[in-house]
Amino acid sequence: MSEELNRAPLMVELLRTFAMVFSPALLVMTIVIMLVVRYIPGAVNTSSLFSSGSGLSFGAILQIAGMSLFFAVFSVLFISQRFFPVMRFAYRLLFFFLSALITVSVFAITFNWIFIDDLLSWVIFISFFIVCYLISTGLTFVWLQQEKKKYGKLLADFKSRRG
Repeated sequence: MSEELNRAPLMVELLRTFAMVFSPALLVMTIVIMLVVRYIPGAVNTSSLFSSGSGLSFGAILQIAGMSLFFAVFSVLFISQRFFPVMRFAYRLLFFFLSALITVSVFAITFNWIFIDDLLSWVIFISFFIVCYLISTGLTFVWLQQEKKKYGKLLADFKSRRG
């Protein structure tokens, strides 16, 4: 699949990646905000993400879209093999993680998602980010293992028919 994406024009790859990032990001943020508003009503005054009181405002959705665009660029830059074909996968994940963490932090400060002087909120935010990153990386590894098994079986079937 990576080779197929590398043959796609850069803009197509960016748009695909943006859609794959934005959709789950919006869904996760919406669920988290709904839960926070419902179970921690005092938190509504701690972030601009809660400005509508019950869900994401249009401004917050656009902010998440902007962040997703950055993530799409980082994904194409570091995860695909389009720009750094010989870079080790561990380095790709590390560079993507650092870029994403910096981007999320800049967005959090710029759009008042978290107040700069609220240390507990930053600890929770960074912890949540790391947990989500580890979960998504784990799911990616599971998916890659499934793909490896599928293509290994197809190759074995092909060899048995030819040989």
